[in-house]
Order: sequence, then structure tokens, then C-alpha cells
Amino acid sequence: MTQPSTYNNSFTTTENENNGKLLKGMVIGAIIGGAIAMIDPNTRNKVTSTTKNMKDSTMDMYSQVKDNPSEVKNDLQERLSSASSILKEAIKEAQNLYDKVNKNILQPVHQVTEESSEIISSAKDATTDLKEIGGKVKEAGEEVVDVRNGQSNGSYN
Repeated sequence: MTQPSTYNNSFTTTENENNGKLLKGMVIGAIIGGAIAMIDPNTRNKVTSTTKNMKDSTMDMYSQVKDNPSEVKNDLQERLSSASSILKEAIKEAQNLYDKVNKNILQPVHQVTEESSEIISSAKDATTDLKEIGGKVKEAGEEVVDVRNGQSNGSYN
């Protein structure tokens, strides 16, 4: 009979303890960093004014929702509807632009690429043909030289 191993449980416990220490360290670091940032009077004033503005904005929204929930709901629905129609229009324009780019730019580029490949292939064929012609010209030149040498040797004999 085998005994169950306990090292998995101790590993998990150690990992959880390490994660807890990491989280505590991050929270303490954030608190210390925030406290040090508040030493600067400009930062304090900015945080204070931003907080007041956020509080006022939230209170205004709360009072509007409390006084006229249906009006706020309708206003929000109108804004969402308007944003939705604007977004649909933007998507349609983006699709049209994509189609235009595909038709006017990408297709001609593809054609040029194909034609360039054909031109390069033709140039390679012409180069091969020229090499063959050059080889034949060289061979003919050697024949001429050999014939002269043969006549020269024959005339000296």
C-alpha cells in the first residue's frame, strides 16, 4: 500500500503564501507612492479639484436619474442609437474605401507583378539565347582561325 504524497499540498500552500505576500507588498507600495505624491502641493490641489469635479458630476447624474429616470433612459437610448448609426456609416465608408483600394491599387499592382515576372522570364530566356549565340559566334571564330592556321601551315609547307 502506498502512502499519499504531501509535497503537492505544501507546494500549493507556499505558492499561496507567496502570492499573498506579493499582493500585500503591492498594496503597501501603492499606498506609500500615493502618500509621497501627495507631498507636492500641486498634485494635492489637482487631486482635490479632480475629485470635487467627479463628485459634482456624479451627484448631477444621480439627481437627474432620480428626478427623471425615463428621460435619462430615453436620452441614453437616443445617444446610443445615434452613435450606432454613425458607426454603421463609418463601417460602410471603410468598406467602400477597402473596395476602392482593392480595385484601383491592389489589382493593378498584381497585374504589374505578373507582367514583371513575365518580362523577367523573357529576359532570362533572351540571356540564354544570347549565350548560345555567343557560343556559336565564338565557335565560328575559332573555325576561321583554325582554317587560317591550316592554310598558313599549308603555305609554309
